[in-house]
Amino acid sequence: MSELFKEITPHVKLLYTYTPIPAYEKYIGAYLCTGRKNAIIDPGPKTAIPGLIKAIKEVGLQPEQIDYIMLTHIHIDHAGGTGTALKLLKNARVVVNQRGVKHLIDPAALTKGSIDTLGELVSEYGEIEPVDADRIITGEDGKIIDLGNSKLQIVLTPGHAAHHLCIFEPAKGVLFSGDTAGIFHNGLLRLTTPPPFRLRETLESLDKITALNPKIICYGHLGGYGDAKNRINEFRKLLLRWYDYAQTRAKQGQSFTGVVDEFINKEPELNVYFATLDKDARKRDYSQLTNSVTGLMTANA
Repeated sequence: MSELFKEITPHVKLLYTYTPIPAYEKYIGAYLCTGRKNAIIDPGPKTAIPGLIKAIKEVGLQPEQIDYIMLTHIHIDHAGGTGTALKLLKNARVVVNQRGVKHLIDPAALTKGSIDTLGELVSEYGEIEPVDADRIITGEDGKIIDLGNSKLQIVLTPGHAAHHLCIFEPAKGVLFSGDTAGIFHNGLLRLTTPPPFRLRETLESLDKITALNPKIICYGHLGGYGDAKNRINEFRKLLLRWYDYAQTRAKQGQSFTGVVDEFINKEPELNVYFATLDKDARKRDYSQLTNSVTGLMTANA
């Protein structure tokens, strides 16, 4: 068994890019969908691209055999390395939500927003290099990317971000959910609700992907799992419970980190999980949880 990829279906593989940041080595990865044409889903940040190329070769492909880079959204941990990757994936074009196009072409605002939200982690992720406009395909709702042996359907899913989309492979019922249905990492489902978070849009997007009747869900962080509809429903219940709690605390004037600490103590699985983490993993997950709680506390329904 290779340590660089894991087969999810005969035409879908999870690629381990081993992003060289402590605690992020298997927190960020990419997906490869193969056929007569081949697509990478979410290449990751710039520092993940050497690992991505190594994993593509390990599967048995060459970089020039990649035809598409498909982005669930343009956040730096999912898409920051796109411009860098295109220098090596010379035949690839980028499929992205219309709302993300201008930020790929000129990433200045995206870089600033990333720094404002993530701070020093952005320098570890690496520079967001621009993408040439003529290599971009707009990912419209319902658009099909035909790989020959399989087809990938674009499903617009705002909520986690206005520019978010999911990708659905109907033949095997594989849903690439990005961050729409949460993080499932180290056996624990967690929220992905950064500001500006909109509850109604997120719930509508969850309904939309549930209606596809997916069988397998491939999380952005990280891995492919069966029982997809139940997993989406579990995320919905977690979201509503935490949203109500966070909104109540916001009205009481509680601080973001105060509510984060309450959540860790209140949720038994989360409490046990945090107790097992080393320093780097705790820093990663505490920061991610704080970002999500901030989104919930400042959200507009």
